[in-house]
Amino acid sequence: MSSDQTLPAVRVLDSTMAYREAGEPGLPVALFLHGNPTSSFIWRHILPIVAGSARCIAPDLIGFGQSGKPEIGYRFFDHVAYLDAFLEVMGIEAAYIVAQDWGTALAFELAARRPDIVKGLAFMEFIRPIPTWNDFHQSEVARETFRKFRTPGIGEDMILGQNAFVERVLPGSVQRGLNAQEMEIYRARFATPKSRTPTWRLPNELPIAGEPADVWHTLDEAHAALRASDYPKVLFAGNPGALVSPTYAEAFAAGLRNCRLIKLNSGLHYLQEDEPDAIAAGVVDLIVGAEHSAGHVTAEVEPCQGITITYCGPCRYESRATRAARSLTDELGLPVELNAGKGGVFQVAVAGQVVTSRRKGYFPDNADIVRAVREALQRRRE
Repeated sequence: MSSDQTLPAVRVLDSTMAYREAGEPGLPVALFLHGNPTSSFIWRHILPIVAGSARCIAPDLIGFGQSGKPEIGYRFFDHVAYLDAFLEVMGIEAAYIVAQDWGTALAFELAARRPDIVKGLAFMEFIRPIPTWNDFHQSEVARETFRKFRTPGIGEDMILGQNAFVERVLPGSVQRGLNAQEMEIYRARFATPKSRTPTWRLPNELPIAGEPADVWHTLDEAHAALRASDYPKVLFAGNPGALVSPTYAEAFAAGLRNCRLIKLNSGLHYLQEDEPDAIAAGVVDLIVGAEHSAGHVTAEVEPCQGITITYCGPCRYESRATRAARSLTDELGLPVELNAGKGGVFQVAVAGQVVTSRRKGYFPDNADIVRAVREALQRRRE
């Protein structure tokens, strides 16, 4: 049996909430919110990369991961209350929010109710009021499965009895698949029918065809506030995605202010498992760009005015970075700064903006890097 690291935890209301953290105090805060049935473990490959630009905090939502399982209904509004209490205990008054699945619903609700707390938003595979069942999910099989999840008696047997959300929905929604160790960590906190209550409640909270009415109304208002907001946003779209297709994502992003759309090369629903490097690079761009535009830059996050290559030292990417820097200097006549990092990172930036990076199935060669930098410099001159 494999186990995750033991996380720090804080007292929250009548229970405890565990969390992962990375990055130095004094950097802008990035708050990472997961969905059902995962935990902060899903951000494990992303936090080390973003930690160079932000103090990253990723809680396990109440009832999930290593957080407590109090005797509550685990409705959406319970999660709102516990997240509010967590933010207060942790002293988080402003943050960039990175969210997926039910984490996006919490982010949208929080941003609508407390707009002062949100400095920027990166989101993916998001929850929204869904007019009809035909508008939910791209897969007919998935739609029928979720109908069963919401059918009294049948849903309880599938999720509480058979642990279907962990054993079927989760691995079936990761394009690369999950290995035995990863599955063991995800299922560890849902060993008994009672412990699975949080994973059963949330599909019953999805706002579909007007029900549940209170969740529908709350998220309808939250989405209206999202459309009216001006803070910077990044929407990641998986390929093909699950709740959000690339086509839908394109139209949705076009309807928001100050929103950048990043189309990933792969990914179903749990995009963090399929495209962690690309997501991390997009989040770093969001934070660094927003801090620079707002004039809140510090020495740690101020974009370099030249070309930088950040590479994973433990991964032995230094020689690749050195060769790429030599090519850039030879062909463009510009100096290049090399920065050692970790977490599998290999990204090239111009004036703090990532122009190319390593991602699943792709490692930019010298020609790719020179071309990306040349195009970025040309755009800056225009």
